[in-house]
Amino acid sequence: MLQYKVRSGQNIYDVALTLYGSVEGIFDLLVSNEGLNMDTKLSYGMILNYHEEFAINKDIVIWLKDNNILVKNGEHVHNYLDIEKLIKSHIQTYHQDIYDELQLMSPDEQDMYWESLYMPRMVIQQQGQLSSIKLKLKPQKHLIVDWGDYTQPLIVEINEEHEIEHCYKGNGQHTITLYGDFEFELFDLKEVNGVYYPLGTIYADTFISELDIEDLKKLIITQ
Repeated sequence: MLQYKVRSGQNIYDVALTLYGSVEGIFDLLVSNEGLNMDTKLSYGMILNYHEEFAINKDIVIWLKDNNILVKNGEHVHNYLDIEKLIKSHIQTYHQDIYDELQLMSPDEQDMYWESLYMPRMVIQQQGQLSSIKLKLKPQKHLIVDWGDYTQPLIVEINEEHEIEHCYKGNGQHTITLYGDFEFELFDLKEVNGVYYPLGTIYADTFISELDIEDLKKLIITQ
């Protein structure tokens, strides 16, 4: 059994993607580390045990290591952004019918719904001043985009094909994080100017990307 030293800003999903090439590796982390659970907040320097032979997508593990990529998405509060508070406020303000239905559900059912919206689904390490994503959401789905530069997050809910674009003040690296229960009819990352890391399965009828890394594409399920 090997050991991994947690880096600053990493959560359990980041560690799983780093060590196993898939967030499904969380199950080995939970089994291999007594007292570790899904709610454990990781801190810099924490030592985690893991089984190297349980890697799910070895090519992703190797690619991240060879390119010196640190998968770092942090907890639900990212510096300035409390994603859980943002989502709950949005649903209560703009979707009162959904909010009212939630009040009739059990606490467990409510938690499952909220987690489907505020758990991170994809991280993009963006480079440059301009980033653009062309998409078409499936009906009644939500996409929340944190551009990673302290600007107001973008909440996308319309199911028409359109382009979302963000201009940064500088040409440095930025971490874009996608949240929500989104599924796509179209998901086009050709102009995102970055490397994407799905943190789980993402469904898209049509997926377009210039990034030619087969194991990353396997997490994008096209129908």
